Amino acid sequence: MVFKPIIGINPYYFEYDESFWNGTKEKYFRSVWLAGGLPVTLHHFSSGGTVEDIIERIDGLLLVGGPDIPNTIYGGKHSELLDEDVMHLNREKFDRIIFLAAESFRKPVLGICVGFQHINVIYGGTLFEDIPTQMKGAIDHGDPNGAITNHIVRLDKNSLTAKVMGTSKPTVNSAHHQGINKLGDGLRIVGRSPDGLPEVIEDVKDSGKFIAVQWHPEILQKNKEQKNLFGWLVEEAKKRRIG
Repeated sequence: MVFKPIIGINPYYFEYDESFWNGTKEKYFRSVWLAGGLPVTLHHFSSGGTVEDIIERIDGLLLVGGPDIPNTIYGGKHSELLDEDVMHLNREKFDRIIFLAAESFRKPVLGICVGFQHINVIYGGTLFEDIPTQMKGAIDHGDPNGAITNHIVRLDKNSLTAKVMGTSKPTVNSAHHQGINKLGDGLRIVGRSPDGLPEVIEDVKDSGKFIAVQWHPEILQKNKEQKNLFGWLVEEAKKRRIG
């Protein structure tokens, strides 16, 4: 039997009818499957258990996209610029704790969209609450609730991300109105869109901790460069489990 590393996927929590629901899209799970991993949905441990109970049983972590991060978390001042859909504080807390635990336990992490933004915030960085309003010279980055656009990302040729993807100029999709403003301490920007907006970050001291991208590679499942990101997550999880 071929060993499939377990990849934990954080839940896309939202509250409805006095209950919490998970709205994580199937494409994330399929992308992990296609890369050879076993995707499992993680559950907020408010009902019992600890983060150690979770992190010890998974081999890698996928932080998926989602709504705007509450701007109070990073000191934002313009709540009127946020989308109507704002991340529930339960999810923000869970995602933060599980990411830090993954780092502590040396589990590889792939961050996508708001997962990418959240890692920056966890490292002490800030976000543009609305790119069109706050960033001069910004290109069209699409609409999180509608139109998807495309653009090139220029990667540092020596970055882990460029080596994993097999290119330094991938064409990516774009559907977001927020992005990294101030970079978090201990991070480095290894990819930017044509207007200079950060699109990829890695850890300064250990690039193998995580790869975090602003776009949605799970939508581009037939693109080898994008599939390689999930391949890296699964293979790293496998190596660290066996090792």
